[in-house]
Formats: sequence, structure tokens, C-alpha cells
Amino acid sequence: MSGDKRCRHCDTWLLDDAVYCHSCGFKVREWDQAQSEKGELEQPSTIVETVKAFMSLIRRTPLQVAPSATVFLERQPRSMLVYAASAVVLLFVGLGISYGGDWLTYIGFTVAGYAVPLIVLAYIVRSDVYEREPIVIVAYCFGWGAFSGLLAGVLNSVITEPFLGAGGAGLIEEPLKIWGVYQIAKSARMKNEFNDHLDGIIYGAAAGAGFAGLENFWYISEMVLNNAYPALFAIAIRSITGVMHISWSAIAGRSLGVAKATRGKIRRSDMLPGILIAAGIHFLWNTLSTDIAFFLILPFTLSGLRNMIAAAVDDEKRWGFEFFAPDEKE
Repeated sequence: MSGDKRCRHCDTWLLDDAVYCHSCGFKVREWDQAQSEKGELEQPSTIVETVKAFMSLIRRTPLQVAPSATVFLERQPRSMLVYAASAVVLLFVGLGISYGGDWLTYIGFTVAGYAVPLIVLAYIVRSDVYEREPIVIVAYCFGWGAFSGLLAGVLNSVITEPFLGAGGAGLIEEPLKIWGVYQIAKSARMKNEFNDHLDGIIYGAAAGAGFAGLENFWYISEMVLNNAYPALFAIAIRSITGVMHISWSAIAGRSLGVAKATRGKIRRSDMLPGILIAAGIHFLWNTLSTDIAFFLILPFTLSGLRNMIAAAVDDEKRWGFEFFAPDEKE
């Protein structure tokens, strides 16, 4: 027998006075009461959200508000072939236009440039213990990251180099990387797949990994072919920088996910806090001495990435994801 509302978890039609969902057991009345008491959240200022984003790097801090009902919504089963095809096209267009056939001629450098970013990305994806993200959408964000590297190369040459200097690269690269993640989060087809800040971290990290691999090819080939550094040293140095790109994009992605988890919807302005933090760390990485970058900025950023992931997993556990996480099949 159907009613006038649906279960927030499994989308089953319910009677108006239902206490539990008869299909999945979700606590319908308890959830409705919590949302009624919570009401519409006031939009925090960008400054406040930026400070919170920075503090999330320093300590493992849970979100201080009840989650929006949207964190439990399930993506409706639909073909994702268009995203799979787009992932491949974006990756190869990024590599092909950036480097012509060189990325195939020196395929070893290409593989080396992507190896560590892919390993780190796999670790981050597997941190989502309650609701794994579809590999196709992760791949799409990865492909977007590579394509954004192509765009960044153009914009850096006409804006960053003549006007901003090396420190300004983050102001170009960080918004470009996260833009593809924002499009997924707002997509009518995929927005229910983008549930919270852990999802934002994962998709942001995927975009950062795609960008890092494309950029790594240029640096590794330049270092090795010009006899500046031995191949293994060049690969090691660029792999570390690749992990930084992953972390910066994960920071920006988290901001989108926090907005989704707390308000149930995302605005363009929700990208800004994470972008500001990511671009700021990027600026320090590019401008400070090598010793400070590797022995201060690097461990701080990696520790921050770990804290963000751990706090997001803790939040999902508190919200009951062990039992009520969206259950979607690819």
C-alpha cells in the first residue's frame, strides 16, 4: 500500500504515519523529526568555511551538525557508458594535445608518471568502507584531471608565467581540477552518488591524480632526456609532487562534500573554501625552499589528508552507514 512520501534510504513509498520503512527498516519518523528540528541551515560565510577547512587538516574533527537526508539517497540505476567513454576521451585528449606522440614514444615515462598517483588514489578509494564509489565515476574524474592539465598548461603560459609567477599556479590549477568534480556533484544523473565529504575527497583525489600523471610526464622526460637527473631520481621527485596534487584536490573536493552533507545541496561558492586552502598550500610548495617544502609542507599536507579521510569515515559511522549506507550496484 503506498502513501505520499518515500523512504530516504531505499525510495520505497510509505504511509504518512510510518515509523519505520517496511522495506529496509530505516527510522523514518525519527529522521523526519530530526530534520524538522534542524530546519534550513544558514549559509556560513566563506571565511568561516575556509577556517574550518584548514582546521580539518590539523585535527580529526567531526561535522558538528546532523547530516542532510540526501546522504542516504541512492543513485537510480542508469547506464554509465557515457562516463566511461568520457573518461577515456578526456585522458587521451589531454595527453595527445599536450605531448603529441611523445607520451607513446616514451611510454615508460608516462607509466612512471601515473604509477604512484594511481596507487595513492586506490588507497583513498578503498578508505570508503561503507559505500564504495563507482569506479567509472572515479575514472571520469581522473580523466577530467588529465584534461584539466591541458587547460592549465595553456592558462599558465598566458596568465601565470607573465603575471603571477610560479606561486600563482595554484590559482589556475586548483579551480580547473575541481570543476569536473563539481559537475558530477551537480549532475541530475549522478548527484545522489555524491553523498558527503568522503565522496568529495575521493573524487577530488581522482582529479588530482589525473592531473599529476599528465604533468609528471613533462617533468620526468625533461629531467631525464636533458641529463639533469637520473631516471629513478626524477621519477621519485615527481611522484612526491603528484601526491601533493592529489591532496590539494581532495581538500577542494571535501568542501563540496561538506556542503552536500550538511545542506543537502551544492552551490558554486562551496568550492571556494577548499580551493583557497589548496591554492595557498600550493603557493607555499612552489615558493618556499626545497628543504621547507619537503620537510614541513609535505608532511603537514599528508597528515592533513589522513585526518580528513579519518574524520569523514568517523562521520559516516556515526550516521549509521554501516547499516543505512546507500546500496547501489554498478
